[in-house]
Amino acid sequence: MRRIQWIVAAALAALTACGGATSPLGGGGDGGGGGGASPVGHVTVGNIFFRSAHNGSQNPAVDTIAAGESVTWTWNAAGSHTVQSTGVPPEIFRNSVVMAGANDTYTVTFRNPGTYSYDCAIHGSAMTGTIVVQ
Repeated sequence: MRRIQWIVAAALAALTACGGATSPLGGGGDGGGGGGASPVGHVTVGNIFFRSAHNGSQNPAVDTIAAGESVTWTWNAAGSHTVQSTGVPPEIFRNSVVMAGANDTYTVTFRNPGTYSYDCAIHGSAMTGTIVVQ
C-alpha cells in the first residue's frame, strides 16, 4: 500500500512541475492569478476543505459575485488539490495541474450568470463549493 502512495505522490509532484492551468470554456479565466479583473471572490484551499473568505462557508464554500467578476482560489499549505467545475456541462473551468504549494493560486473570471459547482478531483465530495454569478 505504501508503494502505491509513493508512486501517486511522485506522479503528482511531476504534474505540479509542469505548471499552468486551462482556460474555462464558458466562464473565462486566466488560471494563473494575474491579468483580467481583480478577484472579488476568494476561496482558501486547505487540507481537505474549500472556505469562502467572504462569508466563512466551508464544504460547500459558497460565494456570490456579479457577472464579469473573478474568484481566486489560494492554497494555504502544502497538499495536493485541484479545482474543477462539476455538473452539466462538465469542465466549464478546471486547473490543469495538481496544485501543491502554499500560496499557489488559480483564478477564474465568470462572464455568464449561473450557478457553478466545483470540487477537488482528488478529494471529490469531501471538498466542494459553489459560485453563484448574478
